Amino acid sequence: MANPIIEDIKLKVRSGNPVTRLIIINVLVFLTISTFRILLFVFGGTAESVVNSFVNTISFPLSIQGLIYQPWSLLTYMFTHIDIMHLFWNMVTLFWFGQILISYTSSKKIIPLYILGGIAGGLFTMVCFLIIPSFHAYIGAPLIGASAGVTAIIIASATLVPNYQMNLMFIGPVKLIYVALFVLFVDILSVTSYANVGGNLAHIGGAIMGYVFIVRYKKGNDWSLWINSFFDFISALFSKMFKSKMKVAYRRTVSDEEYNYNKNVEQAQIDAILDKISKSGYESLTKAEKEMLFKVSKKK
Repeated sequence: MANPIIEDIKLKVRSGNPVTRLIIINVLVFLTISTFRILLFVFGGTAESVVNSFVNTISFPLSIQGLIYQPWSLLTYMFTHIDIMHLFWNMVTLFWFGQILISYTSSKKIIPLYILGGIAGGLFTMVCFLIIPSFHAYIGAPLIGASAGVTAIIIASATLVPNYQMNLMFIGPVKLIYVALFVLFVDILSVTSYANVGGNLAHIGGAIMGYVFIVRYKKGNDWSLWINSFFDFISALFSKMFKSKMKVAYRRTVSDEEYNYNKNVEQAQIDAILDKISKSGYESLTKAEKEMLFKVSKKK
């Protein structure tokens, strides 16, 4: 029997809105990493290398070599968190601003913008590390977190509907543009603190992408279309492969001899039913015989 929790998660991923899907994927990756860390704590020794290897594999190493040898990490890093509060605030912010953007565009914009923002944030940070001397010491450092993608959605929302009112605790209604500018201002100031240089630069890269995305969208150039087309192509490809395998499996369930034997048995049963009808009438048939006769008639 299938686990109802797992089935519910599958249903949410398949049919939920894109914000829900992104949150579920981020949480599942976090739980996977946390499971490895628990194993490390319990068993020690060999588990440590497994955890570090897994996290390093899905983190984006901020260097040209890292991009060449781990190109997939430019995508996987934006779904990776190792601190629960980092995950929590990213997901809460994603939920708030993602719903706003969906309300004024469509749900088809969220995942493409999240991915584009994450890619822009990673590449922007890497370039800054390479060309700014004071950041050279950070070259090759791992980058993780959804912040760049989330920041892209924040700035995109503010660019599209700057006068949208958000009710902030202890403050009251504030225009969305001011919220976005405050977020961006804090990120720019925080770069010089060196506390989270990679993360703050990634936010700025994501913000640039969010702004450019909406500017192009307003001019009729929707960058989400080609990404959604790619997703549709991949989905159709896997669906076709799955159906093809199912058909092959169906054909191989019985041999020609078994099929002919079953067909003969079914025909003999039908003949007996028809003979019974001719002798005693249709009403003399049992419920099972009537159902069998009905099924056969449907096939024909």
